[in-house]
Amino acid sequence: MITYVVQPGDTLYLIANRYNTTVEALLRANNLSTPYVYVGQTLYIPAPGPVPGPGPGPGPAPGPGPGFGNLEQRVNRLEREFNQLNREVNRLDQRLDRLEQRVTKLER
Repeated sequence: MITYVVQPGDTLYLIANRYNTTVEALLRANNLSTPYVYVGQTLYIPAPGPVPGPGPGPGPAPGPGPGFGNLEQRVNRLEREFNQLNREVNRLDQRLDRLEQRVTKLER
């Protein structure tokens, strides 16, 4: 098994492709419940498995499958991040207003 340190811009999908494995195999090897990784995180890269041969034929289209997370959970996380960023913007706007008022007083 190889160890790998996550770099900026990495995703499990890109890492899996780089090491000829799957996102699902990375999730299992690292006991991860979500496909999210962070810079500096150490991952275990499992040995690549055999390349699957042709299947039995056409069937139903596969869904997103494991490794892509629950859409509702992802939306909720993004909403929380948006709200946090929005609060920070509001805080910075208030700070800017106070600074502009001070500058205006000094110019008089």
